Amino acid sequence: MSDPEIKGLLERVRAGDVGSLVVLAKRVLVGEGIKQAPPDAIAMLEMAVKQGAPEAALQLSVCAAWGVGLPRNPQKAIEYLVMAAGFGSTVAKRELALLGCASDGAHAQAKQPVDLSALTTAHGVRIVSERPRILVVERFATEAECAWLIERGRPALTRALVYRGSADAQVAQTRTNTEMGFTIFHADVLLSLLRDRMAAVLQTSTRFFEVTKLLHYEPGEQFALHGDFLQTNTPELAQEVDLRGQRSTTFLVYLNDGFEGGETDFPRLGFRYKGNRGDALVFSNLQADGSPDYSTVHAGLATTRGEKWLLSQWVRTKPVG
Repeated sequence: MSDPEIKGLLERVRAGDVGSLVVLAKRVLVGEGIKQAPPDAIAMLEMAVKQGAPEAALQLSVCAAWGVGLPRNPQKAIEYLVMAAGFGSTVAKRELALLGCASDGAHAQAKQPVDLSALTTAHGVRIVSERPRILVVERFATEAECAWLIERGRPALTRALVYRGSADAQVAQTRTNTEMGFTIFHADVLLSLLRDRMAAVLQTSTRFFEVTKLLHYEPGEQFALHGDFLQTNTPELAQEVDLRGQRSTTFLVYLNDGFEGGETDFPRLGFRYKGNRGDALVFSNLQADGSPDYSTVHAGLATTRGEKWLLSQWVRTKPVG
Protein backbone atom coordinates (compact mmCIF):
# COMPACT_ATOMS: atom_id res chain seq x y z
CA MET A 1 0.00 0.00 0.00
CA SER A 2 1.55 3.30 -1.07
CA ASP A 3 1.92 6.37 1.15
CA PRO A 4 -0.90 8.25 -0.67
CA GLU A 5 -3.18 5.24 -0.13
CA ILE A 6 -2.34 5.12 3.57
CA LYS A 7 -2.86 8.87 3.83
CA GLY A 8 -6.27 8.61 2.18
CA LEU A 9 -7.23 5.71 4.42
CA LEU A 10 -6.23 7.64 7.54
CA GLU A 11 -8.24 10.65 6.38
CA ARG A 12 -11.35 8.49 5.95
CA VAL A 13 -10.82 6.99 9.40
CA ARG A 14 -10.56 10.47 10.93
CA ALA A 15 -13.79 11.37 9.14
CA GLY A 16 -15.51 8.54 10.99
CA ASP A 17 -15.70 5.89 8.24
CA VAL A 18 -15.91 2.63 10.20
CA GLY A 19 -15.25 0.52 7.09
CA SER A 20 -11.94 2.30 6.58
CA LEU A 21 -11.13 1.74 10.25
CA VAL A 22 -11.51 -2.01 9.74
CA VAL A 23 -9.32 -1.91 6.62
CA LEU A 24 -6.66 0.05 8.48
CA ALA A 25 -6.78 -2.37 11.40
CA LYS A 26 -6.14 -5.30 9.08
CA ARG A 27 -3.19 -3.50 7.47
CA VAL A 28 -1.71 -2.75 10.88
CA LEU A 29 -2.31 -6.33 12.05
CA VAL A 30 0.04 -7.76 9.39
CA GLY A 31 2.15 -4.68 8.59
CA GLU A 32 0.89 -4.24 5.04
CA GLY A 33 2.13 -0.84 3.85
CA ILE A 34 2.33 0.40 7.42
CA LYS A 35 4.20 -0.51 10.60
CA GLN A 36 2.96 -3.77 12.08
CA ALA A 37 1.40 -3.30 15.51
CA PRO A 38 -1.04 -6.09 16.46
CA PRO A 39 -2.14 -4.48 19.78
CA ASP A 40 -3.08 -1.30 17.91
CA ALA A 41 -4.92 -3.36 15.30
CA ILE A 42 -6.94 -5.14 17.96
CA ALA A 43 -7.82 -1.82 19.59
CA MET A 44 -9.04 -0.47 16.24
CA LEU A 45 -11.13 -3.59 15.62
CA GLU A 46 -12.66 -3.31 19.10
CA MET A 47 -13.49 0.33 18.35
CA ALA A 48 -15.19 -0.72 15.11
CA VAL A 49 -17.16 -3.41 16.97
CA LYS A 50 -18.52 -0.73 19.29
CA GLN A 51 -19.85 0.94 16.14
CA GLY A 52 -21.58 -2.26 15.04
CA ALA A 53 -19.16 -3.37 12.30
CA PRO A 54 -19.71 -7.09 11.55
CA GLU A 55 -16.42 -7.40 9.63
CA ALA A 56 -14.52 -6.22 12.71
CA ALA A 57 -16.21 -8.79 14.94
CA LEU A 58 -15.49 -11.50 12.37
CA GLN A 59 -11.81 -10.56 12.26
CA LEU A 60 -11.61 -10.55 16.05
CA SER A 61 -13.13 -14.04 16.07
CA VAL A 62 -10.27 -15.20 13.86
CA CYS A 63 -7.67 -13.43 15.99
CA ALA A 64 -9.00 -15.08 19.14
CA ALA A 65 -9.31 -18.49 17.50
CA TRP A 66 -5.77 -18.42 16.11
CA GLY A 67 -3.99 -16.45 18.82
CA VAL A 68 -3.06 -13.55 16.53
CA GLY A 69 -2.85 -10.29 18.46
CA LEU A 70 -4.93 -11.90 21.21
CA PRO A 71 -4.41 -14.89 23.50
CA ARG A 72 -5.80 -17.99 21.81
CA ASN A 73 -9.29 -18.51 23.19
CA PRO A 74 -11.86 -20.47 21.11
CA GLN A 75 -14.65 -19.55 23.54
CA LYS A 76 -13.93 -15.85 23.08
CA ALA A 77 -13.77 -16.42 19.33
CA ILE A 78 -17.31 -17.77 19.40
CA GLU A 79 -18.45 -14.75 21.40
CA TYR A 80 -17.10 -12.51 18.65
CA LEU A 81 -18.91 -14.65 16.07
CA VAL A 82 -22.14 -14.13 17.99
CA MET A 83 -21.50 -10.37 17.92
CA ALA A 84 -20.94 -10.49 14.15
CA ALA A 85 -24.15 -12.47 13.70
CA GLY A 86 -25.98 -9.92 15.82
CA PHE A 87 -24.68 -7.19 13.51
CA GLY A 88 -26.23 -9.07 10.57
CA SER A 89 -23.30 -11.15 9.26
CA THR A 90 -24.64 -14.10 7.28
CA VAL A 91 -21.18 -15.67 7.28
CA ALA A 92 -21.08 -15.59 11.08
CA LYS A 93 -24.56 -17.09 11.34
CA ARG A 94 -23.61 -19.95 9.02
CA GLU A 95 -20.35 -20.60 10.83
CA LEU A 96 -22.11 -20.67 14.20
CA ALA A 97 -24.57 -23.20 12.80
CA LEU A 98 -21.67 -25.40 11.69
CA LEU A 99 -20.21 -25.14 15.18
CA GLY A 100 -23.53 -26.11 16.71
CA CYS A 101 -23.93 -22.73 18.42
CA ALA A 102 -27.00 -20.52 18.59
CA SER A 103 -26.44 -17.24 16.77
CA ASP A 104 -28.64 -15.45 19.31
CA GLY A 105 -25.83 -15.75 21.83
CA ALA A 106 -27.83 -17.72 24.41
CA HIS A 107 -24.67 -19.38 25.73
CA ALA A 108 -22.91 -16.04 26.04
CA GLN A 109 -25.84 -14.49 27.89
CA ALA A 110 -25.81 -17.44 30.29
CA LYS A 111 -22.03 -17.05 30.62
CA GLN A 112 -21.59 -20.75 29.88
CA PRO A 113 -18.79 -22.01 27.62
CA VAL A 114 -19.61 -23.96 24.50
CA ASP A 115 -18.61 -27.63 24.64
CA LEU A 116 -16.06 -27.85 21.84
CA SER A 117 -14.92 -31.41 22.57
CA ALA A 118 -16.99 -32.89 19.74
CA LEU A 119 -15.40 -30.44 17.31
CA THR A 120 -11.84 -31.24 18.36
CA THR A 121 -12.07 -35.03 18.71
CA ALA A 122 -11.70 -37.58 15.91
CA HIS A 123 -12.84 -41.19 15.89
CA GLY A 124 -12.33 -44.12 13.56
CA VAL A 125 -8.52 -43.94 13.36
CA ARG A 126 -7.16 -46.97 11.55
CA ILE A 127 -3.48 -47.92 11.21
CA VAL A 128 -2.65 -48.88 7.63
CA SER A 129 1.11 -49.22 8.09
CA GLU A 130 3.46 -49.05 11.07
CA ARG A 131 6.63 -48.36 9.04
CA PRO A 132 6.19 -45.91 7.53
CA ARG A 133 3.39 -44.74 9.77
CA ILE A 134 0.19 -44.38 7.74
CA LEU A 135 -3.23 -43.76 9.24
CA VAL A 136 -6.72 -43.47 7.80
CA VAL A 137 -9.36 -41.52 9.73
CA GLU A 138 -12.82 -42.24 8.39
CA ARG A 139 -15.38 -39.42 8.62
CA PHE A 140 -12.76 -37.08 10.06
CA ALA A 141 -14.75 -34.07 8.80
CA THR A 142 -18.47 -33.69 8.20
CA GLU A 143 -19.97 -33.08 4.77
CA ALA A 144 -20.99 -29.59 5.88
CA GLU A 145 -17.45 -28.79 7.05
CA CYS A 146 -16.03 -30.02 3.74
CA ALA A 147 -18.45 -27.90 1.71
CA TRP A 148 -17.66 -24.85 3.88
CA LEU A 149 -13.90 -25.18 3.35
CA ILE A 150 -14.30 -25.48 -0.42
CA GLU A 151 -16.58 -22.45 -0.55
CA ARG A 152 -14.25 -20.37 1.62
CA GLY A 153 -11.12 -21.18 -0.34
CA ARG A 154 -12.34 -21.41 -3.94
CA PRO A 155 -12.10 -17.66 -4.77
CA ALA A 156 -8.43 -17.49 -3.74
CA LEU A 157 -7.09 -20.45 -5.74
CA THR A 158 -3.82 -19.94 -7.64
CA ARG A 159 -1.36 -22.22 -9.41
CA ALA A 160 0.25 -24.62 -6.93
CA LEU A 161 4.01 -24.36 -6.39
CA VAL A 162 6.90 -26.66 -5.52
CA TYR A 163 10.21 -26.31 -3.68
CA ARG A 164 13.28 -26.99 -5.82
CA GLY A 165 16.68 -26.11 -4.48
CA SER A 166 15.60 -23.07 -2.48
CA ALA A 167 13.22 -22.03 0.27
CA ASP A 168 11.18 -20.12 -2.31
CA ALA A 169 8.42 -22.04 -4.05
CA GLN A 170 8.12 -22.00 -7.84
CA VAL A 171 5.90 -23.20 -10.69
CA ALA A 172 6.74 -26.62 -12.14
CA GLN A 173 5.19 -28.83 -14.80
CA THR A 174 5.25 -31.71 -12.33
CA ARG A 175 2.51 -29.98 -10.36
CA THR A 176 -0.40 -28.57 -12.34
CA ASN A 177 -3.19 -28.25 -9.77
CA THR A 178 -4.25 -25.09 -7.94
CA GLU A 179 -4.13 -24.25 -4.24
CA MET A 180 -4.74 -21.53 -1.67
CA GLY A 181 -3.47 -20.93 1.85
CA PHE A 182 -5.75 -20.20 4.79
CA THR A 183 -3.75 -17.23 6.07
CA ILE A 184 -5.13 -14.83 8.67
CA PHE A 185 -7.56 -13.08 6.29
CA HIS A 186 -8.89 -16.37 4.88
CA ALA A 187 -8.96 -18.41 8.09
CA ASP A 188 -11.90 -18.79 10.45
CA VAL A 189 -12.92 -20.32 13.76
CA LEU A 190 -14.05 -23.62 12.25
CA LEU A 191 -10.68 -24.26 10.61
CA SER A 192 -8.84 -23.52 13.85
CA LEU A 193 -10.91 -26.22 15.58
CA LEU A 194 -10.39 -28.61 12.67
CA ARG A 195 -6.64 -28.15 13.15
CA ASP A 196 -7.11 -28.95 16.84
CA ARG A 197 -8.84 -32.15 15.70
CA MET A 198 -5.82 -32.97 13.52
CA ALA A 199 -3.48 -32.27 16.43
CA ALA A 200 -5.49 -34.67 18.60
CA VAL A 201 -5.01 -37.46 16.04
CA LEU A 202 -1.28 -36.71 15.85
CA GLN A 203 -0.92 -36.11 19.60
CA THR A 204 0.93 -32.88 18.94
CA SER A 205 0.31 -29.13 18.98
CA THR A 206 -0.89 -26.88 16.19
CA ARG A 207 2.22 -24.79 16.92
CA PHE A 208 4.02 -27.22 14.59
CA PHE A 209 1.52 -26.71 11.74
CA GLU A 210 2.32 -24.84 8.54
CA VAL A 211 -0.38 -22.75 6.85
CA THR A 212 -3.25 -25.07 5.98
CA LYS A 213 -3.78 -25.42 2.22
CA LEU A 214 -6.81 -26.10 0.05
CA LEU A 215 -5.88 -28.15 -3.04
CA HIS A 216 -7.99 -28.35 -6.20
CA TYR A 217 -7.53 -30.70 -9.16
CA GLU A 218 -9.41 -30.34 -12.43
CA PRO A 219 -9.48 -33.42 -14.69
CA GLY A 220 -5.97 -34.12 -15.97
CA GLU A 221 -4.20 -32.07 -13.28
CA GLN A 222 -1.70 -33.86 -11.09
CA PHE A 223 1.12 -33.64 -8.58
CA ALA A 224 3.77 -36.01 -9.94
CA LEU A 225 5.89 -38.29 -7.77
CA HIS A 226 7.45 -36.33 -4.89
CA GLY A 227 8.29 -36.39 -1.21
CA ASP A 228 6.77 -33.96 1.26
CA PHE A 229 10.00 -33.79 3.27
CA LEU A 230 12.40 -30.98 2.39
CA GLN A 231 15.66 -31.86 0.68
CA THR A 232 18.61 -30.21 2.42
CA ASN A 233 21.00 -30.35 -0.54
CA THR A 234 21.27 -26.55 -0.82
CA PRO A 235 22.29 -23.97 1.82
CA GLU A 236 18.88 -22.28 1.55
CA LEU A 237 16.88 -25.43 2.29
CA ALA A 238 19.33 -26.56 4.96
CA GLN A 239 18.82 -23.23 6.70
CA GLU A 240 15.04 -23.54 6.32
CA VAL A 241 15.05 -26.95 8.01
CA ASP A 242 17.43 -25.73 10.72
CA LEU A 243 15.17 -22.78 11.54
CA ARG A 244 11.70 -24.26 11.11
CA GLY A 245 12.26 -27.99 11.24
CA GLN A 246 11.65 -30.79 8.77
CA ARG A 247 8.19 -31.74 7.49
CA SER A 248 7.49 -34.75 9.64
CA THR A 249 3.88 -35.50 8.75
CA THR A 250 1.26 -34.90 6.07
CA PHE A 251 -2.45 -34.79 6.91
CA LEU A 252 -4.84 -34.88 3.93
CA VAL A 253 -8.62 -34.52 4.18
CA TYR A 254 -10.73 -35.52 1.17
CA LEU A 255 -13.40 -32.86 0.74
CA ASN A 256 -15.56 -34.25 -2.05
CA ASP A 257 -16.83 -37.35 -3.82
CA GLY A 258 -17.94 -37.86 -7.40
CA PHE A 259 -14.62 -38.04 -9.23
CA GLU A 260 -12.85 -40.91 -10.94
CA GLY A 261 -9.13 -41.55 -10.57
CA GLY A 262 -7.27 -39.06 -8.42
CA GLU A 263 -5.80 -41.55 -5.96
CA THR A 264 -2.85 -40.74 -3.71
CA ASP A 265 -0.30 -43.29 -4.92
CA PHE A 266 2.71 -44.60 -2.95
CA PRO A 267 4.47 -46.75 -5.59
CA ARG A 268 7.31 -47.91 -3.34
CA LEU A 269 4.80 -49.21 -0.82
CA GLY A 270 2.36 -50.69 -3.33
CA PHE A 271 -0.38 -48.61 -1.71
CA ARG A 272 -3.00 -46.31 -3.20
CA TYR A 273 -5.69 -44.44 -1.34
CA LYS A 274 -8.82 -42.56 -2.35
CA GLY A 275 -10.95 -41.37 0.54
CA ASN A 276 -14.64 -40.67 0.67
CA ARG A 277 -15.74 -37.14 1.47
CA GLY A 278 -14.55 -36.28 4.97
CA ASP A 279 -12.00 -39.11 5.25
CA ALA A 280 -8.39 -38.33 6.10
CA LEU A 281 -5.06 -39.88 5.16
CA VAL A 282 -2.12 -39.27 7.49
CA PHE A 283 1.46 -40.34 6.86
CA SER A 284 4.93 -39.78 8.23
CA ASN A 285 7.61 -38.38 5.93
CA LEU A 286 10.62 -39.16 8.12
CA GLN A 287 12.45 -42.15 9.47
CA ALA A 288 12.99 -42.66 13.20
CA ASP A 289 16.31 -40.79 13.05
CA GLY A 290 14.65 -37.75 11.44
CA SER A 291 16.02 -38.32 7.96
CA PRO A 292 13.73 -38.35 4.90
CA ASP A 293 11.83 -41.59 4.36
CA TYR A 294 11.97 -42.12 0.61
CA SER A 295 9.47 -44.97 0.79
CA THR A 296 6.80 -42.29 1.32
CA VAL A 297 7.31 -40.56 -2.02
CA HIS A 298 3.89 -40.35 -3.58
CA ALA A 299 1.87 -38.82 -6.39
CA GLY A 300 -1.47 -37.06 -6.54
CA LEU A 301 -2.80 -38.84 -9.60
CA ALA A 302 -4.94 -37.00 -12.11
CA THR A 303 -8.68 -37.44 -12.06
CA THR A 304 -10.17 -38.84 -15.25
CA ARG A 305 -13.61 -37.39 -14.54
CA GLY A 306 -14.68 -34.74 -12.08
CA GLU A 307 -12.75 -32.37 -9.85
CA LYS A 308 -10.96 -33.26 -6.61
CA TRP A 309 -10.69 -31.14 -3.47
CA LEU A 310 -8.29 -31.79 -0.58
CA LEU A 311 -7.35 -30.03 2.63
CA SER A 312 -3.60 -30.37 3.17
CA GLN A 313 -1.71 -29.87 6.41
CA TRP A 314 2.07 -30.18 6.71
CA VAL A 315 3.49 -30.61 10.20
CA ARG A 316 7.02 -29.59 11.16
CA THR A 317 9.45 -30.91 13.75
CA LYS A 318 9.83 -27.41 15.22
CA PRO A 319 7.24 -24.76 16.11
CA VAL A 320 6.33 -22.65 13.10
CA GLY A 321 6.83 -19.00 14.00
